[in-house]
Amino acid sequence: MLDPSRLLVLLALREHGSVTRAAEQLGRTPPAVSQQLIRLEDEVGAQLVERLPHGVRLTPLGSRMAERAERIAAALHDATSDAQRFRDEHRNRLRLGAFPTAGLALLPEALAAMRHRHPDAELSVVDLGPANGIERVAEHRLDLALVGEYAEPLEAQPGVRLVHLLDDPVHAVLPTDHPRAGNTSPQLVDFRDDTWASAPMDLPNRQQLETAARAEGFAPRVAFEFESYAVAEAVVSAGVAVSFIPRLAIAGAPGTTHRPLASGLHRRIHAAVPTSTRHAPLTEVFLQLLHDISHDLSRA
Repeated sequence: MLDPSRLLVLLALREHGSVTRAAEQLGRTPPAVSQQLIRLEDEVGAQLVERLPHGVRLTPLGSRMAERAERIAAALHDATSDAQRFRDEHRNRLRLGAFPTAGLALLPEALAAMRHRHPDAELSVVDLGPANGIERVAEHRLDLALVGEYAEPLEAQPGVRLVHLLDDPVHAVLPTDHPRAGNTSPQLVDFRDDTWASAPMDLPNRQQLETAARAEGFAPRVAFEFESYAVAEAVVSAGVAVSFIPRLAIAGAPGTTHRPLASGLHRRIHAAVPTSTRHAPLTEVFLQLLHDISHDLSRA
């Protein structure tokens, strides 16, 4: 296969008719250009340039090869322009995704800080399920996504890395008149006879709780199923159920109280980002902001 860079040398020779002037255009020395030409003629197996007393002239085959080199040069120019447009498009753009409770806890402060540091940044956010962001980052549809890990470890797809931000402990959320409301560190088994408000069975937070309950020797009685933690907490405030909600998702509904579980049950919150963020440099800036906010939340 012919070396495209040597074909471009042939094109420069056609345009300038001189090894010296072709070398000037290409930013090389005349001996280097001559050497490239010799190698190209060896690859082709035929003479491509005639040496004249005052310059050079392409042979018929050399002219045909130069025409192809012209098309290669145009394609390289188009590729360079496309790359520049892509860099310009992504340099100031940051496409984010988050599942609701992580978004509420982490995004507002991070977005405000980002707007202060980079007022011209083009920011966008989409609402996701706890693990959906990994696929969107892998498909280059997002630059960063907040994702939640429950009982089963998350698997990063090729081209994606998971950066741990914080562990969010699961709390028992109870009516204020519940017999266990004064217990500072209850066990799940303490609620074996209670009616629960929880997520549907196909969601990872429900699966985590079911697994933890089985480990303590019982199956929870779930009468109220909601994907929304806010609705589950509202049901608790009505006094008809207990629920188990990560700390960052607890709104503090009237008539409720909450306590951390003695088991230390928690969800892990990660940022899913591309393995390389060179195309979207604001990603690393935002990731550091999330780290700082997560550190403050963990200390609190």
